[in-house]
Amino acid sequence: MTINWTAPLRYLHQRQTPAREDVTTNPSLAFRAGVFTHLAGKWRCQSKDPARNLILFLGADWWGSDARALAMALRRSGNALIEVTGEDFFPLQWSTLPLRALRRLARPLFAQNFNQAILSHVDNAAIDFVLVFKGTLLRSSTLNQLREKGIPIYCFYPDVSFLDHGPEIRRCLPFYDCLFTTKSYHLADSCLHRRVKQMKLVSHGFDPEVHRIISPTDRMKTQYGCDVSFVGCWSPKKESLIAAILRGCRDIDLRIWGPGWRRAEREVKECWQARGAYGDELCVIYRASKINLGLLSEAGGGTEVGDLVTVRTWQIPAAGGFMLHEDSAELHSHFSVEHEVATFNAAGDLPEQVERYLRSPEDRLRIAEAGHLRCAANGSTYEAAAQAICDHHDTR
Repeated sequence: MTINWTAPLRYLHQRQTPAREDVTTNPSLAFRAGVFTHLAGKWRCQSKDPARNLILFLGADWWGSDARALAMALRRSGNALIEVTGEDFFPLQWSTLPLRALRRLARPLFAQNFNQAILSHVDNAAIDFVLVFKGTLLRSSTLNQLREKGIPIYCFYPDVSFLDHGPEIRRCLPFYDCLFTTKSYHLADSCLHRRVKQMKLVSHGFDPEVHRIISPTDRMKTQYGCDVSFVGCWSPKKESLIAAILRGCRDIDLRIWGPGWRRAEREVKECWQARGAYGDELCVIYRASKINLGLLSEAGGGTEVGDLVTVRTWQIPAAGGFMLHEDSAELHSHFSVEHEVATFNAAGDLPEQVERYLRSPEDRLRIAEAGHLRCAANGSTYEAAAQAICDHHDTR
C-alpha cells in the first residue's frame, strides 16, 4: 500500500476523476476519491484499502514514549489499533511519600482494573493479534483467557531485565507466541529461551514526530544550557560514571533529569533537576546541552550482560544533539564512531573525552550533524520493528 501523500490531485487523476471537478470544493467527490480534510483547508490522500490488522495494543501513549512511537509506526504501516493504556489505571506521577505509599498499597487494585479493561475486548472477533509493550501490571491469567479465544499474543520488550519491573513480566513470558526484544544478548540466554516459544531481535528507534530538531530560544538556552547533560533513570553504574566526570572536570555544569536519582550520593544528587524530562522538553535539552551522555545500563536481575545500545543511541542524534556514547561493538554497527558519534571506553577516559569536546565546538557540530543525517538516512524509527511484527504474524 503505497500512497504519494504530497500529490493528492495527481492521485485523483490516476483514479480517473473528472478533470473539471475541484475535489477541494466537492466533499462528496473528495470522500469517494480517497481525499479528506483535516483542519481548515488542509487536504491529503488516504488509502481506501482495508486495514492490515486490528491490533489490541497494551502500552503507554504519552508524548515521547517508545510505546507510542511503536503504535504510530504500526498505524503508518496500515494497521488499526485498540489501545488499553496502563497509565490510565496506574498513577505514575504520584511523587510525594504519602501518595507513593498509597500507590504501593493499591497496586493490586490498579492491576485488577487494568486487566479487566483488557478482558472487555476478549470476545472481539475482529482482533487479529494482541501486542504487549513490556507488560507491567499484566497478569498471566489475562493472557491465558485471550489465548483460549485463539488470539495470537506478542510482546515487544525494550529493557535489559525481565525482573526489574515486578514479577508479572517474567510470569507472562510463556504465554506469548513470540517475544520481540531489542537486546541482542537475550538471544543467547538459554534460560530465557526455555521460557518463551519464539524470540526475535528488533531495533530501537526514534519517533520522527517527537525526536526532531527544536532550535532553542535565548530563554531556553538560559534555562537548559549546560556543559553536560544526562536524561535517564538512575543506576549505580551511571552514578559512578557521572561522579568520575565531576571529579575529573573542574567547574563543570552538569545536569541530570530522570527518575531514581534521589538515591545518588550528594555530589551527584546536586546535579539532579529533581524530575524527569520527556517529549519536546527532551529535544530542547539535547539541543541546549553541549554534550549529551549516552550511558548504558548495567546487567539487571536475571541477566549477566548490560545494554549495548539504548533508545538514546538514536533519539539524541535524531534531535540534533551531540552525543558522547559509551563504546560497544553494537554501536559500531549503527554509526561511524568518531564521525557520527563520539565515544568513551570507561570511567577513566570519560573526563578526558568530556574536556576534549568541550574545547572543540566545531567537532561537536560536525559530529552532531553527521549523526543526525545517519538517523535520517537509515530511517532509524520504529517502522522496522512494526514491519517485523506484522510480517511475523502474516507468516506464522
